[in-house]
Amino acid sequence: MGRVTAVATVVVALVFAVPAFASTHARAASAACPAGVPRQTITIINQARVKSAALARVTRAISDQSMQLRAAWGTPCATFGPGGWRVYLKIGRAAHGEHFWFGQPYAITWTGGGTVEGWSRDLSHEVLEMLVDPTTNRDVYYNGVGRVVEVADPVEWDGYRLDGVFVSDFVLPSWFAGATTGEPTCTGTSCNYPGPELASDDAGGPYDQMHMLTGPWQGSDSDPDS
Repeated sequence: MGRVTAVATVVVALVFAVPAFASTHARAASAACPAGVPRQTITIINQARVKSAALARVTRAISDQSMQLRAAWGTPCATFGPGGWRVYLKIGRAAHGEHFWFGQPYAITWTGGGTVEGWSRDLSHEVLEMLVDPTTNRDVYYNGVGRVVEVADPVEWDGYRLDGVFVSDFVLPSWFAGATTGEPTCTGTSCNYPGPELASDDAGGPYDQMHMLTGPWQGSDSDPDS
């Protein structure tokens, strides 16, 4: 989930929160990024007091998954350590996640106080979407209908196991076959949607990492059943 306007008081609390990050966690996760591959550091602010061993296992799987994402989207490999895009892990509400932009990307994942199985997919979901659309401002258009490129939202109820960890499914560029990039130019009641196609009109499947979707987005306001 993505484009949300943050309340000022919440933003201040987030920006000045002090990271709590285990060095063993950083070492375990960063090993998943091959040498020479561009990297994006993700910093987990563990306010839910998840045990470091469990967190290291989840972030290692997400780092491995980011290479699957890279194969489809050309995104960097996610490595976990200090000084990167912040992801706040909170206990609060039921397992859920959101990502935002406020000068740089950041995200919040709530564990709901549940097991790793209950929140690892949501953490994966937010990291994937941050990598593809860090500013939450990547738009596509199809037949005059626009949407933000949130790669996990169309399949947000689906997930798979990677390294023994439950991670989020995500759509591939082929799901956007025929959709164009760039903001429209409108004159009166007519709009022109410039820019290249995100994927060619005749792009075939698979349309998501798990091969759950049976066809591309056709400009509907609703997503196909996954």
